[in-house]
Amino acid sequence: MRRMARSVSLLIVLLVSGFGGPGSWVRSGNGTSPKARDAAELLLALRKLTVLGSVLYVGAHPDDENTALLAYLSKGRLFRTAYLSITRGDGGQNLLGPEKDEYLGVLRTQELLAARRVDGAEQFFTRAIDFGYSKSPEEALRIWGREAVLADVVWVIRKFRPDVVITRFPKTGGGHGHHTASAILAEEAFQAAGDPDRFPDQLRYVKPWQPRRLLWNMFRPAAEGPPPPTPGLLTLNVGAYNPLLGRSYTEIAAESRSLHKSQGFGSAARRGETLEFLVPVAGDPPEKDLLDGVDTAWNRVPGGATVGSVLAEAVRAFRPDRPADVVPLLLEAYGRMNRLPPDDWVDVKRQELLDVLRDCAGLWLEAIAADETAAPGTEVRLNLMALLRSDLPWVLEKVRIPYRTEVVDVQAPLAPNRPLRVEASLRIPADARPAQPYWLREPPEQGLYRATDPDLRGQPENPPLRVEFIVSTDRGPLTFSVPVTYRFTDPVEGEQDRPFVIVPPVSVHWDDVLYVFPDARPRRVRLSLQSQAAGVAGTLRLRLPPGWQAEPASVPFQMTQKGETVDAVVTMRPPAGPVTGRLQAEVEIGGRPQPARDIVRIAYPHIVPQTLFPPAEARLVRVDLTIHKRHIGYVMGAGDEIPRYLRQVGYRVTLLTDEDLEAGDLSAFDTIITGVRAYNTRPVLRRVHRRLMDYVANGGTLIVQYNTARGLVTDAIGPYPFQISQERVTAEEAPVTFLRPDHPVLNRPHRLTAQDFEGWVQERGLYFAGTWDPRYETVLASQDPGEKPLAGGLLWARYGKGVFIYTAYAWFRQLPAGVPGAFRAFVNLVEAR
Repeated sequence: MRRMARSVSLLIVLLVSGFGGPGSWVRSGNGTSPKARDAAELLLALRKLTVLGSVLYVGAHPDDENTALLAYLSKGRLFRTAYLSITRGDGGQNLLGPEKDEYLGVLRTQELLAARRVDGAEQFFTRAIDFGYSKSPEEALRIWGREAVLADVVWVIRKFRPDVVITRFPKTGGGHGHHTASAILAEEAFQAAGDPDRFPDQLRYVKPWQPRRLLWNMFRPAAEGPPPPTPGLLTLNVGAYNPLLGRSYTEIAAESRSLHKSQGFGSAARRGETLEFLVPVAGDPPEKDLLDGVDTAWNRVPGGATVGSVLAEAVRAFRPDRPADVVPLLLEAYGRMNRLPPDDWVDVKRQELLDVLRDCAGLWLEAIAADETAAPGTEVRLNLMALLRSDLPWVLEKVRIPYRTEVVDVQAPLAPNRPLRVEASLRIPADARPAQPYWLREPPEQGLYRATDPDLRGQPENPPLRVEFIVSTDRGPLTFSVPVTYRFTDPVEGEQDRPFVIVPPVSVHWDDVLYVFPDARPRRVRLSLQSQAAGVAGTLRLRLPPGWQAEPASVPFQMTQKGETVDAVVTMRPPAGPVTGRLQAEVEIGGRPQPARDIVRIAYPHIVPQTLFPPAEARLVRVDLTIHKRHIGYVMGAGDEIPRYLRQVGYRVTLLTDEDLEAGDLSAFDTIITGVRAYNTRPVLRRVHRRLMDYVANGGTLIVQYNTARGLVTDAIGPYPFQISQERVTAEEAPVTFLRPDHPVLNRPHRLTAQDFEGWVQERGLYFAGTWDPRYETVLASQDPGEKPLAGGLLWARYGKGVFIYTAYAWFRQLPAGVPGAFRAFVNLVEAR
């Protein structure tokens, strides 16, 4: 990181610049840079000012939403539209990289926000954690806490105040329990949101709100044609073409849906008529239109008719080549809005109007920090700019900087197309906390994240720090706010903006989050400290569980430059017998101890980069393991962390490339393991099937971890046929039965017991084999409550001199979670002969 620039005094400079076209704070692409809103988008935004209708769409996960319907409602009907996802998708798989659990939830949150930037809808969440596949809504509601998550849905309805609520799923749909639970919650919240006796504690911040109707967005593949006659059925053509945008809403939807890249949801655009069917569930059924009975004009606001007439006149007067000509009408509408009694719609439209005013005036505003990060108690230089690309007689009066009580007095006219630059300093308070996503600031409860701040509850992310520009016009002052960002120029991508982030003064990073000790011998582990501010000194102190020892137990540090690092090696001595614990640390600076925090960055081209600050801690596992084999070949699939933990317990692991698989000496490996979904993501496996089978026949061991039934690169996986099913065991505590208690894989080198299947996380396994050749031996069986045992989670076959194993058990979750019994069992698979 660059060293933080020295704070400078206020400076105003007028320069000539080559910028052109109106500015807007609509984010572009991956959301890292502002984008100019063109004349077509401006005209749609003007028209939207005259529409006072709202729709809330409810589903269970990121990617459940119907992006075509959202685009149609937002950009076609111009309703205020939002998607409420009950979870953040934390329990899904990740086709892009290693993020899982809460990190995957952060990634998928940003994918949803990227999708919303395309289809124009807003985004909300509840606190519910996606704990993985659930087979019943009862299980989901029990784990989440029915009343707690219902309160969140009620909160969003009361806050957003939709006229219509639409569910993605029916209450009786079967399938994923989260899906059905989302429909149950939506209907219960529809009934409760207008009742002041339900969740009365919310009424300090929001008012009761009763939507007009609740509808279910019926699934209906186009090939099946219209559904059978259903009372009150409403049909919408979401494939309509919008000539201002040059695209249909289904084309917009494909772009939006394709941003769920971690789920592999790239979508082809549909063109032409596309029908969506909505079935009444509760409230007044519609007769002809989605918002039948709802006044979507300004007449619904007491005294608002005159505002509506002025805005309608502005729409008629708008000229794409002279957008500033409608500014006087927009200023008149703004003044009239401000004279109306308090009203939620007035608040919403006032902010929309400010955005449209800024864009029609060609006003570009930015607040660029000189560094991407700053620690509490430090300063960072802000480079502010106001650029008016019209001839309006506007003046920049003042600027309000975050954390400063006094305003910066500017009083400078905004000359046409000449940047007005202001340099100021932003001082971060000493007690400011790092910019951790608000739902991750505290440890979660079972099934729920914690979010106590009512201003953040239901929101997709933390609000950024914002600078306010107060601009005077001939109709009075206007206040515009823009986020503080960091800007740099990428040699390939060009200008890039990133969020400005408050960081801890020192970050602490262990070289792993899990340390596995297969015996009582000490091990050296490494940690690094990095200063996030200049001139940081103090002491890092380790906090160890009982029975563990560390030398040294504390690490003093003194760093003069921001970004400076101190590396340390700690010798860890485990207890003699099996035990688990957690290695924690605290940093003492200036006599004040505080929990040590790491810095984790999640960055992909399609999302806004995210910075997280998890506790700097690691899990310690002491488990007796016996290994005889040494060299493992690993075929990485969609990405997992198993190789690093195999190395920790004593194996030498080589990640196999396509060239290794096609032409390398496979006999050099005692065991070859394919990572999760390798047969979905590595086309080379289709070409090397015979080589792998020859490897097994000559005495090798091949272990294939789970793959999805859809999208296999080949059906030829093992030496004998078997088919992968959709079957899974979702209850991590589900009983595991030993079908062949004397089988070698259960006894060598470790004699496994039921205790080895205790403490598992999220699930037992997924994509079990459904049918298989009788030459495979089944070793284990497991089942969710009330279901039949599934024996296809571990298939074992002798082939020639070697062994082939297909295992659908979720080792990719258990080993990184430090489950001792999972290590014992997985080593048995590796050691199979």
